[in-house]
Amino acid sequence: MTSTMAATQGSTSTTSRGTWALWGSAAGLCGILTNMVFAQGPDEKVRAAGDPAAVVDLLSRTNAHISANTGYLAVVCLLFFAAGLARWGSAQASDSLALRVAPMGLVASAGALIASYGVKGQLAAYLEGGFNESSANVANRYFFFLLDDLAGYFSWFGVTITAGCLAWLAFRERLVVRWVGAVGALVVIAVALNLVAFGFTGFSGVVAPVFLLLAGIGLSRQRT
Repeated sequence: MTSTMAATQGSTSTTSRGTWALWGSAAGLCGILTNMVFAQGPDEKVRAAGDPAAVVDLLSRTNAHISANTGYLAVVCLLFFAAGLARWGSAQASDSLALRVAPMGLVASAGALIASYGVKGQLAAYLEGGFNESSANVANRYFFFLLDDLAGYFSWFGVTITAGCLAWLAFRERLVVRWVGAVGALVVIAVALNLVAFGFTGFSGVVAPVFLLLAGIGLSRQRT
């Protein structure tokens, strides 16, 4: 009976240790909602016309408001995931730098996203119907749109660094389930190719949240 109780407690402990990783999945889901579901922007014809008023007329204050909320929720989840990853890493018998850098990448993105998604909140405040609409003209609103247009994407680059670290930990250290490492490697390659081709890391904001959604599930289910 004693051995059965010990086995049960061990199983429960392993399960509870893995639940921290679901903060990563929550962060990824919030990032997907923010950057891909509630994202807004006029089509290329309107952009090419070069008329700020036409662009601003197509913006939705409601979308900006909702995406600011989901964006900041992503920041909170990123920080909890970073803390859980750091705690898990400290329990591993490895002195790998990748193990130490992985949570730092998450914190780096969280800090950048506080500013980036704050712009969404400002845009919501200055657009028609916002609580501060009277203090902004078309030029002001267009300026904040330009900031919001890409900032919430390149700010996920820190998570791309984390993806690379997890790929190393999967294939070199064998601390992370292999398929999570493989997805992480694909993320790094995709972002690196875009950086080389365009000098811009905005693709991080598309692939990094998806990676977090999957990696959180994988890390929560892997055996400790």
